[in-house]
Amino acid sequence: MALVNISPFFRQESWVLESASADHPVSPTTAEVPPTGPKNAEARRLLAEGARLQRAGRPGEAEAFWRRSLVLAPADLLVRRAINQLCPTLNSHPLPSRRSWPPRGTRFALLLPGQLRCLEHSRGFLEQLCRQADLFVCTEGRYREAATSLRCRRHREVRIIEDDPETAAEDAALPVASMKQWHKLAVCLAMVREQERHQGHRYTHLVKLRSDYLHVNPEWFFQDLVQHKHDGLACASDKVFAGNRDVMMLFRGFQKAIAGFFDGHEHTYWPINVETILSSDDSSKWYGMNWPERLVGKPARVEELRQVLQRGGSELASALAGFRSQPDEPFLRLFQGHPRFASEVCFARFLNLCGIAAHGNRALQGFLRNDRS
Repeated sequence: MALVNISPFFRQESWVLESASADHPVSPTTAEVPPTGPKNAEARRLLAEGARLQRAGRPGEAEAFWRRSLVLAPADLLVRRAINQLCPTLNSHPLPSRRSWPPRGTRFALLLPGQLRCLEHSRGFLEQLCRQADLFVCTEGRYREAATSLRCRRHREVRIIEDDPETAAEDAALPVASMKQWHKLAVCLAMVREQERHQGHRYTHLVKLRSDYLHVNPEWFFQDLVQHKHDGLACASDKVFAGNRDVMMLFRGFQKAIAGFFDGHEHTYWPINVETILSSDDSSKWYGMNWPERLVGKPARVEELRQVLQRGGSELASALAGFRSQPDEPFLRLFQGHPRFASEVCFARFLNLCGIAAHGNRALQGFLRNDRS
């Protein structure tokens, strides 16, 4: 019997993988990302055989094949993403190495804002990080017990939104759900500043995390972030991101800017800094910003838009920086988010406005779990 075709799992464009997005429809001409070795190729074969067995009504046998694929290629992002769709409960979270201590002279703070979904899947990962870093959690009352149950060898601080009437009112008034996570991140950043004043020392690095995110290869988590080869931010879109303390503190301003600059302005043109985009990869969704068709045309793919920017040189860069849109101006957007507040695109706009380049990093490579609830 022929194997079930699961090749679409392995034909995602680079921007999908770098920004930790869910799989997107692919064209028939999109090439499959080749496996990196014999074990990875065998893992894909096992995935396909498992999919055939599942379709034949033999789920127990299917899971056995999928478990074997994970044993063969535990750090293969594409295999892990396929399991996330086929049977996400099999995707146990890898742990950082106990030898993965922050390099001498660095001090890490971990920020965990929002709902603590899938915490039992990520608990071991988070608690291992908390052996070497301080933890700041801002969440809702229904997650109070979960938040306070996290074990941390160092400083751990938890804020519950409902415990402060003023903060609770601010949170309740936010009209789009994703705005609430930015509000909670701002609370985490304020907690960091308070702790810095109390202890008389600043952190060197801040990391924004999610409990429902699976990091595929976090073995050398702290070292990978410190040794990040690029200036600016390490990120997988706005899901998880990290940087030096001063860059990360800029996001206090992002939260304050939502009401006046981002809310309800998805169709507004913002001047675009092309240099920052060309200094970045596709881990932040700059391709979701409004690109004037009369300047960039209608490229169909992210890589094609990047090529347009490269070929356009300084002339196109100047035109985009000073562009003034007309009524009913047609814009190109290669990623669509929430029509009122597209959080990931607004994140990219904010980075672009601040001149902050963004790149992926092995420590943050992963995806949101499909079984989060």
